[in-house]
Amino acid sequence: MMKRILLILSLFLLVGYIAFSAIAMTDRHEDVRLCQGVDLNIVDSLHFDLIDEDMILSLLQEHSVDPIGMPLDAINVETIENILVTHPLVGSAQCYKTGGNRIRINLSSKVPLVRVLNNRGQDFYVDSHGEILTQHSLAVQLPVATGYIDRRFAADDLLKVVHAIDCSEFWKAQVEQIDVTKEGEIRLVPRVGDHLLILGTADNVEDKLERLMNFYHNGLDNIGWNSYRSVSVAYENQVVCKKRK
Repeated sequence: MMKRILLILSLFLLVGYIAFSAIAMTDRHEDVRLCQGVDLNIVDSLHFDLIDEDMILSLLQEHSVDPIGMPLDAINVETIENILVTHPLVGSAQCYKTGGNRIRINLSSKVPLVRVLNNRGQDFYVDSHGEILTQHSLAVQLPVATGYIDRRFAADDLLKVVHAIDCSEFWKAQVEQIDVTKEGEIRLVPRVGDHLLILGTADNVEDKLERLMNFYHNGLDNIGWNSYRSVSVAYENQVVCKKRK
């Protein structure tokens, strides 16, 4: 009789243990919070839309760190940030967890300012910080620089000229192409007029562009835009023009 009672008690304890374990496992499973989605914010000062959500999610999937559906506790936001900044068009990345079991990603896009097609057949972009971008076929309208331009020159002298042009609505509308000769002379090809604008070096480029603008308004407007084949401000306090023959 005693053995039967002990057997029944053992069965009750076993059933109780199994039931308790099942409830505990269910509670632990319910405590696991899964990522429900990604909220992406892209800061692009020129609104080129070079980066989009599909591009970013594909990059995360490629590196097996797509957070959607993953337990929030298993998501390493620093790892995601490090992967995102490897993209050639991403300037910076900030990633963090938010309410609603979601991941927030803030990105800043690099800003290309000029496209370079040099004498060596190389094709690349230069961004606002002088970094070389080798991402090809960007669907954006940018000034084109041609000629004898290596990467050092592009990130230094060329960028000075591009920045100066970019600061002026007049020159942004007027300059169609920047060309650099074998001797390092910087020339601008305007959209209006059949002449070259010769800057010489990138030194004092703002002053040179101001002298050119004054000559445009006080000279070419009266004489005619096609009277000269070149206008040079390479030398300080001078505007040297060469007439057409």
